[in-house]
Amino acid sequence: MINVPRPLIAAAAALSLFGLSSCALGSDSGGSGDGAGSPTSSDSAALENFDPCTFFKSDELSSYGVSTQAEEFTQVSFQPGCTWNGEKMDIALQKNADETVQSLEKGGSYDSYEHINIAGRDSARMIAPGFTGQGACITVVPAGGGVALYQLTAYMRDSVADPCGEIEKIAEQTASRLPE
Repeated sequence: MINVPRPLIAAAAALSLFGLSSCALGSDSGGSGDGAGSPTSSDSAALENFDPCTFFKSDELSSYGVSTQAEEFTQVSFQPGCTWNGEKMDIALQKNADETVQSLEKGGSYDSYEHINIAGRDSARMIAPGFTGQGACITVVPAGGGVALYQLTAYMRDSVADPCGEIEKIAEQTASRLPE
């Protein structure tokens, strides 16, 4: 079994997100903010004051097995966020006011993009191209007219038995605190 080092996975995941976000940014599906197309500026204003870096509580982070110290994880200016490192995995949370669950699906190519429900919100499970079975998963949750991206990257591809299940559990426990 080949294990891919964490920095390689994190870098590739960040590049994949950049590619899918920048592709979808160019589409204009009416801007209704109803989740069908791109959010309008008034819809995405709810995300403006949301800080992904202070979102998780210390006891939550400890229970996930990651540090309580956030590290900057902003690969592109329109998708700011933070990451928390652990021995077996890292988790990250980013926000993107320019995307919706639907626009990301239409604007990118993925190994997998499945619609799921997180805390009563129509969300998605996303695996970036080339990352099936590599210990990485992203949960996309609507928030404040845009999206919040919960990401899990295992230290080794088999460090976390079910990366999507783990990050979805974290999202399910915390998404009710995201902006509506």
